[in-house]
Amino acid sequence: MTEGSEGEGRLILPALVLAASSIDPPSLIVNISLIEIAQVFGVSISLAGQIQSINSVLGVAFALLIGAVSVRYRYRTLLVGGLVINLASAAFCTVAPNFTLLISSFAAMGLVSALVTPMVYALIGELYPTDQRTKKIGVLAALRSLIYLAMVQLIGYVVGHWGWRSAFLFLVIPLASIASVSTLRLIPDVHMAAPPGRANTMDGYRGVWASRSAMTCLFGNFLSAASWMGVVMYSVSYLRDRFLLPISAASLIFSGLVVGVIVGNYTGGNIAARYSRKRTLVLSSLLTGVLIVAYLSTPSVSATLLVVSCMSVTGGVVLTLANSLVLDQVPSYRGTVMSANSAAAQLGTALGASAAGLALHFFGWLAVGVILSVIQMTASVIYQLGVKEEESMR
Repeated sequence: MTEGSEGEGRLILPALVLAASSIDPPSLIVNISLIEIAQVFGVSISLAGQIQSINSVLGVAFALLIGAVSVRYRYRTLLVGGLVINLASAAFCTVAPNFTLLISSFAAMGLVSALVTPMVYALIGELYPTDQRTKKIGVLAALRSLIYLAMVQLIGYVVGHWGWRSAFLFLVIPLASIASVSTLRLIPDVHMAAPPGRANTMDGYRGVWASRSAMTCLFGNFLSAASWMGVVMYSVSYLRDRFLLPISAASLIFSGLVVGVIVGNYTGGNIAARYSRKRTLVLSSLLTGVLIVAYLSTPSVSATLLVVSCMSVTGGVVLTLANSLVLDQVPSYRGTVMSANSAAAQLGTALGASAAGLALHFFGWLAVGVILSVIQMTASVIYQLGVKEEESMR
């Protein structure tokens, strides 16, 4: 390898981080600006919130579709396609004259999510050897979370001073443009194990379905997503309701949770490099389950802070290792596997939100903790009994 190619090789991971991070701001803008969007178009806040709901439903459908399509096209081609659609979606959101066009423009983000995140992971699987993948995934997840945390503050500032349209114009469009160019220039257009254009569109799903270990890993990731996203969605509300904290204090604790996840993302990759990924995932998942119920039943704010500092780190480890393990289950069809994993994660998010909401409505916060904890520990058992790490190492 020449000195120039070595330099470009070192830029592959930053380019992948930039690509993955460039699709996060649109959802953040909508979440932060729901009240302003509702006021601009004269709709209720609850109706404005359906922008995200439609996006999530379409995201599952598109993820399953891309899982089939990915066996016929190169991963980088699909990734660039997702980044370009993200750019176009942001441009239309910036100038949308009515609520219907805004929903239609933002709905494209479901396709963007289905294209970008699975292809980023698939490219990691193709571009890095087995002994480096988990570390690279950990670094990717940690940096993406760090950028996400910074974007929360930056978007809040831009929306507060110039409005939500300006956030799309000055943040999303430039970031999506840079991500598209860096992907084309820095990420190799590698060949896949199954030659693009020659495979049947259903070959990928047949390969995944034939692997009991892959299907089990996907189901475990579905449950892990349900448990963790249930915690994330209700954390600020729990802290405000249980301890009567102001929103600023609850948000600060939540920011600490995100920082802990970043630490877990990074350390998870390093721990798994020394020990078995599966063993580390199972133990981290079990511990996270225990800490979830402890978090949602702590008697004081100080105890909550202690539990959050531990739970967020173990949760970050689970997120990194779950993606690393599923990535290598069916090497010939990584695009299909990661697309299916994306669909599983979104379905898991819906399950976590529904289960936690029902538990809170009928029983209270302790029940939320128990249910989410049981879901997480069930995932641990599934990983232990059904996932074969040696199969993922082929």
